[in-house]
Amino acid sequence: MKYFSILFCLIGPLSIALFLPINADIESISKIMSDKNIPGISYAWLQEGKLKESFAIGKANNDNQPIDQETVFSAASLSKPIFAYIVFQLVDEGILALDTPLYTYFDYLDIAHDPRYKLVTAKMVLSHTSGLPNWRKGKLQFQYEPGEQFRYSGEGFVWLQKVTEHLKGKGLEELAEEYVFQPLDMKRSSFVYLEEFDANHSLSFKKNGKQIGKSKVKNPNAAASLKTTAYDYALFLEALLEGKKMNPGLQQLMFTPQVQVNLKEGKGQEVYWGLGVGIQETSEGRQIFQWGDNFTFRGFFTANVESGNAVVYFTNSQNGLSPVRELVKLGMPDPQPACDWLNYE
Repeated sequence: MKYFSILFCLIGPLSIALFLPINADIESISKIMSDKNIPGISYAWLQEGKLKESFAIGKANNDNQPIDQETVFSAASLSKPIFAYIVFQLVDEGILALDTPLYTYFDYLDIAHDPRYKLVTAKMVLSHTSGLPNWRKGKLQFQYEPGEQFRYSGEGFVWLQKVTEHLKGKGLEELAEEYVFQPLDMKRSSFVYLEEFDANHSLSFKKNGKQIGKSKVKNPNAAASLKTTAYDYALFLEALLEGKKMNPGLQQLMFTPQVQVNLKEGKGQEVYWGLGVGIQETSEGRQIFQWGDNFTFRGFFTANVESGNAVVYFTNSQNGLSPVRELVKLGMPDPQPACDWLNYE
């Protein structure tokens, strides 16, 4: 695979550094960025399970530092599928069982005040049916009975992170290096902020264009703290779709609907959650997906588990999910029920 580095002007002083494959639709990406006021994007797509194109467009900060393929973005909730990939490898090793209550491995005192905590399993956490909120406000409390219904929850992933760290005697960052980053050659990825990111880490922007500084995360969070690039994440998607380092039965289970998501104004009929990934049933086949939103860094991926085609992108803008359908459509066909359900447009 060959990439060509091209530098040119997009909008006024805005510089672009990109790795241009044959047939890349740079004009379409640039127009979307201009229309939606998105300063920078890191974008990749896969064809038949292999990385086809990877490029970066725009600026990383108000000093017009150009984004390139190694510019690190905050991935927000795109952290979750990578953590799930680690969990499934631990399941395959016999260290963890998906249907065993988590309290039998690790007594998580944050929720032990409610006896229902003894019902929660790794499968519930990965399918977002633990009954816990996304993030607590004060004392951690159940919002629904465990296993009752879909309720998107970062708190559940943090609990499962504590379990895996306890079982392995290692922190999440060390586990990620061992099970994901090193084996997949993801050289610009980490669950914590690394000093080596200082020279090439994008800042982010509010809708009004105000620049926000770096978030130098010291404590890894399985639900939200991943730092990465679209190129690195595409390497992960290659491995996930191939089933690399995964038991085939577990890969199939991961991609199998476990629960239908809560409908939003009638939207979401074809949207479910598997184990660690969202699932959308489309006319082109089953796709897995995940969106990321930590306010001023926003991104998305979707991957067809039958064809192996996929798109992943990260932006440094609060506007980054408003054109999710248009950005996905450049590499994947409509319809995209997940985009309807997310309703960022």
